[in-house]
Amino acid sequence: MSVKKENISRAFNGHEDYLTSNFMERFNKAFNCVFNIKWLQTGEGNMLKEPIENAPPEEEEPNANYRLVPIVHIDSVGGLHSNNAITDEPQYIEGYVPFVNAREGDKAIYESGNSMIPTIPPGSLIQIRKVESWRDYFGYGNIYVIELTDGRQVTKEVAKYEPDPKNYILCKSHNPDVADEELPRNMIVSVWKVINILINKGW
Repeated sequence: MSVKKENISRAFNGHEDYLTSNFMERFNKAFNCVFNIKWLQTGEGNMLKEPIENAPPEEEEPNANYRLVPIVHIDSVGGLHSNNAITDEPQYIEGYVPFVNAREGDKAIYESGNSMIPTIPPGSLIQIRKVESWRDYFGYGNIYVIELTDGRQVTKEVAKYEPDPKNYILCKSHNPDVADEELPRNMIVSVWKVINILINKGW
């Protein structure tokens, strides 16, 4: 049984019908969550799980270095010629999700399309971090969310485009049925590095 991202949004925006014990247990397991389930359901107690007092290091509560990252109501699509699933809608914050070693300014968005499967299946929640210096140094071999001049966001592994690296990048798909393509640099507005991927595994 899977849970749609719309249900996640409703749950985190106060719709109590979606905050079932089953939902919370699956959410906690899928995201290795640091939230206190009782607080999520009732608002009572501490928001976050308490570390195990006086426990040896190997038994301490994990995710001590987490940060709550905003889930922004946009998506990134795998294909260069595909449209985003969320279009012409405001980019509001749907909720927050904890990521270990996240930084201020990181955000989380949904992946749509299947060009990046199996690495990033559609429905995955991806943590992304803005790359300010992409015009000078791209960091080939990494996966990025690239905002284009037409307003779309696409997710691709970026490689050097040997014929003309000054003006183009090579966008590589992980789906073997989707061809790699060159992308003109002048079509790029901003670049966000994919830091972490939370895959919907049917929770």
